[in-house]
Amino acid sequence: MAIRLLSELAPDYVLAPERHVALVQAGDGVALGELVEERNERIDPGVERHAVVLDTSHARDGLLDVAGALRDVAGTKSAKKRALPGDLVVSRLRPYLRQIALIHPHAMAAIAERPLALSTEFYVLSPRGRDDDLAFLLPYLLSPAAQSLLASAQEGGHHPRVPRTSLLSMRIPRELVAARTRTSRAVSAALAAFYDASLSLRTLLDEREESLQARRIGG
Repeated sequence: MAIRLLSELAPDYVLAPERHVALVQAGDGVALGELVEERNERIDPGVERHAVVLDTSHARDGLLDVAGALRDVAGTKSAKKRALPGDLVVSRLRPYLRQIALIHPHAMAAIAERPLALSTEFYVLSPRGRDDDLAFLLPYLLSPAAQSLLASAQEGGHHPRVPRTSLLSMRIPRELVAARTRTSRAVSAALAAFYDASLSLRTLLDEREESLQARRIGG
């Protein structure tokens, strides 16, 4: 059994019992930290003014709300986290809101390949392997079992957050890891269809709005 001294505590290592309960309940499987790496690159939207800024409300149930992010033009003065296609983003704030999403290539196409600037409340996880696809993780991370673990691991009262160590120590079922290629293909295809349909709808609505405006001016 590992023993830690009070003098060894750090911002990401505390003695809150909820975290240790969650880790004990994690069970057998492959630790998430063995499948992903955390991306900590920063991007300054004030410098890269064409960046699309996403906060935690723009990710939910595996999807990115790119249309909502494009409508939010308030801007920001603080540095954000950079995310690239293929990355998995997990909100560390209030995990029960299911604010988890994959940065899908078709989502990037919907924002014309503009760079993404994410809230620092996100953990940005990238594949460990160059050709790995993290889409297979979405069904598990959004499952009741995983959501329960995340909720148990959160710390803090007013703004409960999931510590990095708790997230990366979560155990992914071995059968899911074994079927990762097949599952990733199915999830990725579904996401592609969703973003393509969303883009088509947005284009149609924009065209209708432009038509109505033209009639008002001409009328």
